Amino acid sequence: MATSERPAITVVVTIFNLGNYLLDCLKSLHAQTLTNFEALLVDDHSTDGSDHVIDDWAANDARFTAIHLPSHSGVSVARNYGLDHASADLICFVDGDDTLEPTYLATFVDGMADHHVDLVTVGYRWGGWSRGAVAGLHGWQEISQDDMLAQATAHGTQIGGYTWNKVFRMSVISRLRLRFNTHLQLAEDLLFTADYVAGAKKFMFNPVALYDKVSRPNSTIHTATRSMRRIEMEVNDHIEQLRSND
Repeated sequence: MATSERPAITVVVTIFNLGNYLLDCLKSLHAQTLTNFEALLVDDHSTDGSDHVIDDWAANDARFTAIHLPSHSGVSVARNYGLDHASADLICFVDGDDTLEPTYLATFVDGMADHHVDLVTVGYRWGGWSRGAVAGLHGWQEISQDDMLAQATAHGTQIGGYTWNKVFRMSVISRLRLRFNTHLQLAEDLLFTADYVAGAKKFMFNPVALYDKVSRPNSTIHTATRSMRRIEMEVNDHIEQLRSND
């Protein structure tokens, strides 16, 4: 990609001690059919060599930028760095231990080609199960705001409140002054997505499964404490309040 060409989409990849998972993620990003993207590889002060891996990738591909946070600060700080440094109007978030189908980015850009669309969601696979494919449902589907908010509080549904199977507009994020809550260790993605949806207007869903969520044993979702789960319930209550105000 020429350095003077504005990327069609910014990909924020968050990384912390991902070991061998990281290489598969970067390979799947490199293999995207859409080549006009920038990838901000934000390392949250890894100590297992993940920081050196992203340095090597950035040295060999101008689309990849390695960022090293000075201390371990959490995924929200890493994602907020991406929000503050994105060059494109479209932005998506990838967990550095997951993998992408080759048309992941192209589908996002295609779905957002209509400037009235504020958010696009695609299907995904998690733990061997495909989430998104619905009997008789194919191609682009418009989703109501109320249905999108309902999805944000539901686990394992076709859409969910996750950020990694969605693409957002920076112009909407800026208008709503949104950031990821750095005080949350769980459900920070649900809160960000819900607040975004509450302030956005048009939403599209394509059920094709393009994101592969890796179930890593020591990931946050598998090691969440009781207090973290309680905070997740508070986030869900906030989302329900957004729905009642709609």
